[in-house]
Amino acid sequence: MKIHELLKNRPTLSFEIFPPKNHENDIESIYKTIEELVDLNPDFISVTYGAGGSTSRNTTKFASLIKNKYGVEAVAHLSCINTTKEEIDKILKNLKEENIENILALRGDYPKDGNLTAQDFQYASQLTEYIEETFPNTFCISGACYPETHFEAPDFETDLMNLKKKVDAGAKYVVTQIFFDNQYYYRLVREARKIGIHVPILAGIMPVHNPKQAKRIASMSNCSIPYDLACMIDKFAHSKQAGIEVGLHYATYQIIDLMTNGVDGIHIYTMNKPEIAREILNRTEHLRNEYFKDQTRGA
Repeated sequence: MKIHELLKNRPTLSFEIFPPKNHENDIESIYKTIEELVDLNPDFISVTYGAGGSTSRNTTKFASLIKNKYGVEAVAHLSCINTTKEEIDKILKNLKEENIENILALRGDYPKDGNLTAQDFQYASQLTEYIEETFPNTFCISGACYPETHFEAPDFETDLMNLKKKVDAGAKYVVTQIFFDNQYYYRLVREARKIGIHVPILAGIMPVHNPKQAKRIASMSNCSIPYDLACMIDKFAHSKQAGIEVGLHYATYQIIDLMTNGVDGIHIYTMNKPEIAREILNRTEHLRNEYFKDQTRGA
């Protein structure tokens, strides 16, 4: 089923995993991760796309496993920077053959050496438009968005207009990058609606466990760390288990607050740690049951 059809009826709960880089024991561990996440009954699981082909070959493989073996909808990430139309066509045909109906269209990161050998695509909106034109009515395409602005955008307004280009090109829903301050998500939704972006905006949540991880995530995602979270992390930085509890507590709080304010869906960045997702769902079980029941679209 295409994800936008699910979103017409109710909010969604979803997870994100990344294919292993083929280090020792990585392959076996990802199968166990998928099995444990499937047991949590998500609406879909998305599979990331490795930059420069490092793990991209496995994206379709694991998306197919999720969809065809376990019967859970899979979203395959697809990035386009430094990729030709012919290469994209090959991937799309493969996804179609594997019964994958959902794609997250991304620009992707520039090569570290800055050398672009292919320039058919510069932006995710171009990839979205190309998929819609080349494979009409085949895939549900989604896009990424940034509550605190993409690091390359000069300001929030410009970034918002770039998001509108993705939606106008055919993105049926969008998923946010990680954020720790829900007010940025609410601002994004509010301002997006003002300029005619009416697709569902799913909230991307990731619990953090220690100061180094928090700083790395904040730097990579261009998001800020609220004062209260920073204080909690610093206070209990000496204890691994205490740090885990801080991360779980704060992520749980974010999700409860988001549901209270009518979020379109919750997307958990699991970092291939199903035990983290399971604990968060345990802590929000009754609230989620009530929220998903009461927030059916059109009810």
